[in-house]
Amino acid sequence: MDAHHNDDSVAREIRCFELARRLIFHEVRTQTIRKLTGFSRNRLATLRRRLKVSDDARRHGPPPRSLDVLLRTARGRTEAAAVAALFPIFKHPASIQRTSALDDGEQTCDIYDAYLAYYPQSNVRFEELMLLKRTLAKGDLLELGLCRECKGLIMNIRIDRCRPICAHCNSLRESEQDSVFLDEKTTALS
Repeated sequence: MDAHHNDDSVAREIRCFELARRLIFHEVRTQTIRKLTGFSRNRLATLRRRLKVSDDARRHGPPPRSLDVLLRTARGRTEAAAVAALFPIFKHPASIQRTSALDDGEQTCDIYDAYLAYYPQSNVRFEELMLLKRTLAKGDLLELGLCRECKGLIMNIRIDRCRPICAHCNSLRESEQDSVFLDEKTTALS
């Protein structure tokens, strides 16, 4: 029985190490990595040195507490909806049971990796993804909705009665406004 328990603790340690490595390369803050892996600051500093990660390549300060970055713009709402659409795909089969911080970290990292593979120029950061996941799970602030023009998937604030538009429709609208402005200027000059 002791050998089996030791195997479990070794396997968990390997999982923690691998998750910490992935999170370090995603520039996740030390506080968040510690919360998900249980590693100490010193252990993470040692791991960063061994991985040759410079101090400039990591984020400092507290993790984000607001989803303003994702909800402020049409592009942000569209990206939030796209990444949120991946959540059900990556649910663990035993999702009825409460998952550990390590399980949650691995699942969120898998979602983030898949999203970055699809959209590498994304502005969404790992910690914003975690906050989005928690907020959607609560179900009181955000919901997935449809763009009022093209019916594409978009993130909506539940209490907001106006339906926003997606980034694609927003850019089309801006280009139409620019062309109308240029036509008016050309007509005025004639």
